[in-house]
Amino acid sequence: MDEPLDDGINTRVPRRVRQELEDVAKGRGVNPLSFARTLIDEGLRRERHPGIGFRDGAAGRRASIEGHRLDVWQVMETVWASQGNVRDAAKYLGLRPEQVQAAVGYYTEFREEIDAWIQSNREEAARLQERWQREQLSLRR
Repeated sequence: MDEPLDDGINTRVPRRVRQELEDVAKGRGVNPLSFARTLIDEGLRRERHPGIGFRDGAAGRRASIEGHRLDVWQVMETVWASQGNVRDAAKYLGLRPEQVQAAVGYYTEFREEIDAWIQSNREEAARLQERWQREQLSLRR
């Protein structure tokens, strides 16, 4: 659910920045002002959670480990499978313990967001499993 917007911040940006913002937003098919809000929000999150980045995918934009193709939700599922042992999870994922700890810190603050990604991915996995089973049955008569 979107939060109501606060009109208390108003700023001017250099022409070059505005043009680049508009170009990137157009390429993504989003409103430049909405995109600017997203970038500000993500920038603040990065400041508070070093090592966390954001990346786009078919299902949307999500928090990830900078420099890796691992999302925070994936790291958290591995931490839980490791009974909360950050070092074991890091070793399994090929990360440094600090990177796993960054994901834990992000999850602590943005639990609902990450839990929603986990739920969405579990539902998709179940849907794909069911489809695969139907396909396997169709191979036999």
